[in-house]
Amino acid sequence: MIDSATPSRSSRAAARGSSHFEAKPPLEQIVERLTRVDLHCHSSASNKPVNRAVGMLTNMPESYSPPEKVYDQAIARGMDLVTITDHDTIAGILSLSDRGFENLIIGQEVSVRFPEDGCLLHVLVWGLTPDLAEQINKYNLRGDVYAFADWLRIHQLPHSFAHPLYVQNGKLTQWHLERAVLLFKGWETLNGAHSVSHRSVVERYLKTLTPAKTQALEKKHELRSYWSRPWVKSVSAGSDDHALLNVGRTWTGIRHESDRKLTSIEAEGGPVATDEFLRRLMLAQGVVGGVGGHASLLAHQLSTVTANWAARRVSERGSVRSQYITAKLVRFAGIDMPRPTKVRLLASEAKRRTVGRLTGKRSRSLPLLDSLRAELGPVLDRFPDLKANLDPSTWASGAPVSNHDRMADFADELGAALIRSLRSGTLGAIDRGDRREVIDHALSYLLVQLAQVPYLFSLFHQNKERDMLERIEHSTSTLGDGASPLDRPLKVLQFTDTLGDVNGVSRFIQNVAKLAHESGRDLTVVTSTRFEVPDYANIKNFEPVIAMPMPKYEQLDTVVPPFMKMLRWAEQQRPDVIHVSTPGGVGVIGFIAAKMLRVPLVGTYHTDFPSYVDKLFDDHGFTKATEWYMRFFYKTFSRVFSRSEQFNEEMHRVGINAEKMVTLASGIDTSDFGHRYEDRSIWSDLGIDPAGCDPAKRLKVLYVGRVSVEKNLPIVTQFWKRVRSQCESRGIHAELIVVGDGPYRKQMEQALRHHGAHFLGFRKGEELATLYASSDLFVFPSLTDTLGQAVMEAQASALPALVSDQGGPKSIVRDGESGFVLTGASTDLWVNAMLELLTDDEKRARFSEASIEAMNGRDIRDSFEHYWSVHEEVRKEKLASIGVVPGEQPAGAERPRAAAPAASRETETVSID
Repeated sequence: MIDSATPSRSSRAAARGSSHFEAKPPLEQIVERLTRVDLHCHSSASNKPVNRAVGMLTNMPESYSPPEKVYDQAIARGMDLVTITDHDTIAGILSLSDRGFENLIIGQEVSVRFPEDGCLLHVLVWGLTPDLAEQINKYNLRGDVYAFADWLRIHQLPHSFAHPLYVQNGKLTQWHLERAVLLFKGWETLNGAHSVSHRSVVERYLKTLTPAKTQALEKKHELRSYWSRPWVKSVSAGSDDHALLNVGRTWTGIRHESDRKLTSIEAEGGPVATDEFLRRLMLAQGVVGGVGGHASLLAHQLSTVTANWAARRVSERGSVRSQYITAKLVRFAGIDMPRPTKVRLLASEAKRRTVGRLTGKRSRSLPLLDSLRAELGPVLDRFPDLKANLDPSTWASGAPVSNHDRMADFADELGAALIRSLRSGTLGAIDRGDRREVIDHALSYLLVQLAQVPYLFSLFHQNKERDMLERIEHSTSTLGDGASPLDRPLKVLQFTDTLGDVNGVSRFIQNVAKLAHESGRDLTVVTSTRFEVPDYANIKNFEPVIAMPMPKYEQLDTVVPPFMKMLRWAEQQRPDVIHVSTPGGVGVIGFIAAKMLRVPLVGTYHTDFPSYVDKLFDDHGFTKATEWYMRFFYKTFSRVFSRSEQFNEEMHRVGINAEKMVTLASGIDTSDFGHRYEDRSIWSDLGIDPAGCDPAKRLKVLYVGRVSVEKNLPIVTQFWKRVRSQCESRGIHAELIVVGDGPYRKQMEQALRHHGAHFLGFRKGEELATLYASSDLFVFPSLTDTLGQAVMEAQASALPALVSDQGGPKSIVRDGESGFVLTGASTDLWVNAMLELLTDDEKRARFSEASIEAMNGRDIRDSFEHYWSVHEEVRKEKLASIGVVPGEQPAGAERPRAAAPAASRETETVSID
């Protein structure tokens, strides 16, 4: 089959007149020898609402496309014949026939149902006459697919089962598809509005049909085929266009032997171009080509229909200002709405202000309008092709919105620009305490997000058949051919809000990305940050829409990620599992992407946010709200990794079921840390040790992590002065080294001024490894850490560690051997334990050796293999839940429960010729 872009009619005509025909690319030569038609498109005669809910709210029809413009666009895009297949009517195509348009095929898209359960199908029928179209209504054929198929057989009507894998009313199963094999000769394999992923599955399904298989289906369903040679199907393709965007971009072609088109072929009785095309189409001589559907395309169809509806209403009822703005925006959709003159606009604005002054009421307008006025032009200047396409004289081959990828990018950039523009005004309104203005800004933000709804809806809509596709792929596969989902390697997307930050979670995720790449696993880490991230091929960093310092944590960012851009990218990746590492903005996008793509969710509970919130704000209501959010967020996850057994109880407290918890084998990249990095000269390089001092009498107590209250650092502030004083009385010069940054740093620095405390800020890489290996003792009093990666790094660097008895770090330290596990609130215990190790060189050396031993079996590579195996297990569970099991056919091919006897549906087989 052919899949190509469509050359213009003029370029093909020029090629025919050229003496260098043989030099053209082979694909263009093939297209040149085809008579082509877009066999599935709609006009304004498809005038019913797209669904009942839309009809109740707006009575918006599913298409506004004038039939003659559908015809013009088809011809402009190189089609030789033209049809319009409106839903359950031939009025659109007949209006062209009555006016003398040439080379037409009279067609209709007929809605029919299985009588057993009401499962809805659409079937394209061509070669109709007004009398035949009326028979569909007269005999109530739409309610009985068997009677309808029999009627097609009796009248030998060319037809095609449209978008066969599209689940329209939630009832389509493989049982219905198997019956459709026996009911319909023609199948649409490429639809320009529905996901292109359907094509390969439909084609593979049809290729597996054999005489033996169709006989087995007849026996299984007690239903004889309505057509001869039912294993040989005719195929068709069409744009399924409703908005003058893609007419002619998806097409069906018939090859011809000479250079003459079928439009010139004469058969008995005179020219029969359309009849000849349809006859050969049903003899399975058709080829399909062009573009398949995708989410942006469907979103633009919906947006264009909505824009037509809105333009009509604003023209009738809107203010002069709203008419002016609407007329500018709907031009992107190819709508040439009359626009008020600037003089009329200025007069209207002056009147509005005058009325406001006279009545004493402030003239209100949404900040969004001002932002649009400021941002639309500059953003559009970055898309000169779209800007030029706003001229109506260019619309014959498609309005700006028909350039789907560019239009989606434009919508992303405009949305981001509007949000940035609104941000400063919102902050100003909050500072002024102007409630009315805050509400106006909130409404403006809401409208910006509502503009994204068509894209979001389309992404969900285009992926809703994924489970069915995978069942069919499995059922049509043979062992080892790679077609079954079971045979494909696992693909994982991991979403995280922290990757460029300097913390244990970030380092762990970076290690995962690195090891996945090294071991050939298909994992991509997805984030949105302005911080520097590792330059790995499997890390995808999206530029944030907004990034600003986090309150109280200026070294961290609050980020608004590019929501729709990330979702569209995720859809293109087609992952099998999505992993969410953090429950922030990027994590929420991962959560939505998993729901959109119908794939399982796996997560890691890296941080005990409720405890953090409780310690930071001391607000019971805020803490409870955070617990509710965490419970809601993780509720539908298939697995949630805990970084330590000790933290499972906290996960259970926020509502994560025990059967979903998996304690991840902890580990670090031991090659990045170790005693080999020791270099005591680093202290003099940093200005901490004076030259010529005795290192044996200058001991370093190290802390690495966020410098914040929730890390329980106030207790260090309390006990360090006592430790340092007692050490000095014994001739030991002890110094506290704090690596990291955070909101508590300034207060801690001030409290420990002149008490041997040094604050180094963030350090990473080999310098961090040297700081670990060149210290003498590690202190980590946090009560909220789920693991404490810094503790593992310290122990791997031969540092005895003092940790609290709450959270994950206590699982790393061997109490009394490689360090001490202490009650978090007892300063006396911390002072005594620290002095015990600082004043006893021999014991400190024993603990140092035990620290290295404590890290045996904690290599990050073992941790990664465990991590990956859980994702594979989750994928297999998902496939098993939809009936994709090794050695078994998938579920879903059984008769619906409400099925009525169908043996009486038997009929004689016939053929179209």
